[in-house]
Formats: sequence, C-alpha cells, structure tokens
Amino acid sequence: MAQLDQLPAAAVPQESSEVVQWLRRNSVALAAVALIAGQLWWKAHLLAHFYFRQDDFRIMDHALRYGFSLRFLFTLDDGHLMPGGLALAAAMVRLSLYDWTLASIVTIMLLAATSFAMLRLLWLLLGKRPAILIPLAIFLFSPLTLVGLSFWTTTLMWLPLQLAILMALGSHIRYLRSGRIGHAVAAAVWVVAGMLFSDQGMLVGILVFALTSAYFSPGRWLSAAREALRAYWQAWVIYGVLTLGYVIVFAIRLSTSVEQPGNPGQFSGVLTLASTMFRVSFASAAFGGPWRWYAPGGDYGYAVETVPLTQICWGLAILVIGISLWYRRHALRAWVILACWVLLADIGPAIISRVRAISATSLGLDLHYVADAAPILALCVGLAFWPVRGEERPYRGRLPSRRLLTTVTLVAVGSFLASSIWSGFTYLKDTSSAVSRSYIATARVALAKAPPGTVIVSQATPQNVMYYGNLDTAAVTAQVLGPLAPSAARVRFATEPAGPIRNLMVFDSLGRLLPAVDIGATSVPAPANRGCWPIAAITTIPLARAVFDYGWIVQLHYAGSTTTVQLQLGTGVRDATLPAGEHDVYLPVTGAGKDIVLRNLSVGQGACVSRLTVGLLYPSKTAYPLPFYPVP
Repeated sequence: MAQLDQLPAAAVPQESSEVVQWLRRNSVALAAVALIAGQLWWKAHLLAHFYFRQDDFRIMDHALRYGFSLRFLFTLDDGHLMPGGLALAAAMVRLSLYDWTLASIVTIMLLAATSFAMLRLLWLLLGKRPAILIPLAIFLFSPLTLVGLSFWTTTLMWLPLQLAILMALGSHIRYLRSGRIGHAVAAAVWVVAGMLFSDQGMLVGILVFALTSAYFSPGRWLSAAREALRAYWQAWVIYGVLTLGYVIVFAIRLSTSVEQPGNPGQFSGVLTLASTMFRVSFASAAFGGPWRWYAPGGDYGYAVETVPLTQICWGLAILVIGISLWYRRHALRAWVILACWVLLADIGPAIISRVRAISATSLGLDLHYVADAAPILALCVGLAFWPVRGEERPYRGRLPSRRLLTTVTLVAVGSFLASSIWSGFTYLKDTSSAVSRSYIATARVALAKAPPGTVIVSQATPQNVMYYGNLDTAAVTAQVLGPLAPSAARVRFATEPAGPIRNLMVFDSLGRLLPAVDIGATSVPAPANRGCWPIAAITTIPLARAVFDYGWIVQLHYAGSTTTVQLQLGTGVRDATLPAGEHDVYLPVTGAGKDIVLRNLSVGQGACVSRLTVGLLYPSKTAYPLPFYPVP
C-alpha cells in the first residue's frame, strides 16, 4: 500500500477546488437549467390533469379527414391562418387519435425548446450575469400561459409562436453583432415559422425592429430608428418581403372564407375588453395572479378579479415601472414595446374577431388570449432594469447597495414564484377534465365491444366535450366518436335512421352504448280481432296524443310480406319498402297531427302494423350498457 507521504501534495483538496471553481463559473447556467427543469416538471403535472376539449376534437377530426392537403392546411380556422399548427395536428392524429399523452409529450418538448431559447436570448442580450435568472423565472412560471396549456388548439398557436419569436430575436442579435447576413436569413426562417403557426407572427418583424432601434442604435428613439433602418436595411427587406407575402396569402384566404372580421360594435364593449384584458388578466398574471378562477364548463377557467389584489398589482406595476425609469436610462422603451405588443397582438385581434360574438368581459378574463405575451413581458422586464451587452451609460444615477438589491430581488422573485404556483394549484382545484377524458375512453371501449353491423344514432355530444350551440354539426357523435370505431366492427352512424334496423344504439352522456328507444306518442291499441293494423289501400292509425310540427322518427313494428308504403303525418310524407318478415322500421318525417296515414302502394295483401311510435330516440333506461361502468 502506498504511503500517504508518497501521494501528490494536496491532490484531494486540489480536485475539490477545481469542482468548486467549475460550479462557480457555471453557476448561472446551472441555476437556469434547474429553473427550466422545475418548470417542466410543474407543467407536466398540470398537463396530467388536462384533456382535449371543444375545438380540439373538431381540429383532429378535420386533420384525420383531410390530412396534409392544402385545402385543410390553409383553411382559416376560427379566423386564424395556421398551416403549421394544422400540419402538426395532422401528424399527431395519424400516430394516435385523441392521445393526450402524445399531445403532452409534444407540448413538453416545445416548452423545453422555448425555455432554452429564452435562456440563449437573455445570454445574448444581457450577458451571463445572475440577473438573467429573474426574467427567465418570470417567463418560465408566468400564469399567462396556464390557461392556454389546458386548451390544446390554442397551444398549437401560441407555443410555437413563442419559440419563433425567441429564436428570431436571437439570430437577429447575432446578425447585429457580426454583420453576417446568414444570421439574418436564419432570423427570417424563424419569422416565417412564427407566421405559419399564428397570424400574430406578422408582428415578429415589427418587434425585431422595435428592439433593434431601442437598444442597438444610439441616440433618441426616433433618430435611432432611422439609423437602424439605414444600417440594417438588408434584414428589413428580407423580413418585410416575407411578412408582406404572408399578408397577401392571408387576405386571399380571408376573401374566400365564410369567416369575416366583424364590426366591434359599441365603443363601450371595446373599452371593456381592453380594460379587462390589460387591467385584470395581464396585470395580475404579471405578478403571479389571478389566484382565483371561474369555470362555468368545469374544464376551463376564466380569471376572477379580486379587487384589492388587482389594485395592489397596479400599485406594484406603477412602483416597478417608476423605479426602472428612475435608474435605467432606456427603461421607458421596454415598457412601450410591451404595451404595444399586448395592444396589437392580443387586444386588437380579439376586438376585430370576437367582441361581437362573445361577452367583452369574458374575452378579457380569458388568459389564453395573452399567452403569447409571456416572453415579451420577461424580455421587457430584463431590458427595463439591466443594460444590453456593450451599452454605454445605461443608468441615470448610482444604484442601491448590492445587499439591498439582493434582498429586494429575492423577496420579489420568491413572492412571484409562490403566487404563480398558487394560481396553478387553484386552477387545478377549480377545473377538471375528468368528465371529457372518461367520455372518450368509455366510448372507445363501447365501440370496440359493439356487435358487428350496429347502427348508432348520431346525436350532440355532451356540452363539456363539444358544445353543439357553438360548433354545430362538428359537435355530434358521428364526427367526434366515429373515428374511434374499429373498421372490422362495421359500425355506422346515422343522424336520421331509416329502414329496417335490428341493432340500433345510441351513446349516453357517459360515453356508453345503449339500445335506442323511440319515446313519444304511441299508437292506440290495435283492433282486438287481429292485434294489428293491416296496411290496406288507406289505413289511419290514431295516436294516443297529438304531436306538434317537428322532425320526428316514426318506429313501425310490423309483420307480413314485402310491402311498399307511403307514410303521412300531417303534411309530411315518406315512402318506404317494408321487407318480408317481422321487423322494426324507422322512418324520419317532419309533420304534425294526431294520427298516421299509411297507404299500400303494393299489389296484394301487405304487412300488418302491431305498434307505432312517433317520437325521438333516447338511450334505454332498462338495458345493460356497453361497457357497464364508465372508464375512469
């Protein structure tokens, strides 16, 4: 064994010292990675409680039907041109339909990419100083994106847009510092990527110019803007041409679309929307709010204004802005850029496309409309307090002591993180996607167990899955659940079942399949001598009660030879052929009256009707459902 005095002097302490020095050199990077990892864990926990809802199913159904066709990719979806998001949806539904785990994995991957893109941008802008952890934490944990994560359709827009904004800014800054046009081309690629996922991407080029003129050109802002235009004209030409091309494509698609921008109506509604979105939603979320939620549908929450806390947030906002203006020479520029982004990218589109159809207050309290502003908020906070690398004379006066700054910063950041986590906790407490998740899982099992040849009545889905009042024919079981049916089962859906059907079923509100029962006005008892109503040249079958004018399903139970009949209810007439044997035949007819008239259009003796019902189809309350228990 080697003697201790034969070992190299201070070998162990030297190795420990090297580790300590490495940790010190990379402390900012390690802390940033720890923040990013914590954020991903937290948002993965949030995503585990969410599920698809409303427009998500419509998007996936269209993606499954049309695939990667240009007709689908360049369709204006609810006023948005988002071919990138629709292409991503088409790819995902082909891998696995209604797979929330897959959607969550893609979301986490995008969140990770966006997080590191923000870290890279802060390094480029402000340098590898510990202070960059503050705007990074604001971006990572801001509740601005909380609601958007629970609505997958919106995630396809704002999350890739955030990544495009951050990557475009990073590449553009490298262009500014190196002069290499290749970096400007890379930034242009990201500008295009942003526009492919969201029409708000049209503003990325403007944002790049605003930051360039504000912090990378000397002098007053107006003269700095002119200098930026002159010095970097090649980049502006590239960005401008691409943005103009997108605007032209958008205008062409808009001119041929049924979806048109509407008149925002009275100015009071516009003012209410802008005030609510800026004063309640954005301002409170900037400080970790809104802390309380209102979830009318159960699976989606709107911010609830807590008046004292809202007033405190505005007081804090004024204080923060005032402090930044007192010490930081160009702080005002950052706050102007932030306000303009929220106004142009978030409030403006909502005014143009939504305020006439949805309550201005509801729009203002819906945080997903400002989810894209999270990186802009973080960047502007950073620029309002810390200088850009190489910036001359960034401060107006002497800064407070390091101890005071450290104490205030730790308290502020700790309060923000605690507040944000609490907002996330209350959102999970006040909302739940369990009902829609169970409905889809149960329907998947039901369709797998359905007997071959089953005909399913297509009806409106439950409101918490898709609200028929808003989404119309997209919110029916044929569209939402039809793609889940195994092809071998030969299951088909029918909005208005017609003809002889042996196994007619319908989904209940839990996603289970049950025999369909026609409930409504029934025929009076048939004549005692035969027990049925023979279909003669003209046969009138009285109903136990009259029915009003509506689209009804008439169920005939009959027996006999093949017969061609004409059924009449008031002014409604329907022809049908009744096959030989004993069957149940369903005939949709619109009409009103207190009896059914049947005319035999065949030669010879026809069938005999034992009972008849004029009504609507509902799940049976006595049969055993498939499956018996809903899938949790």
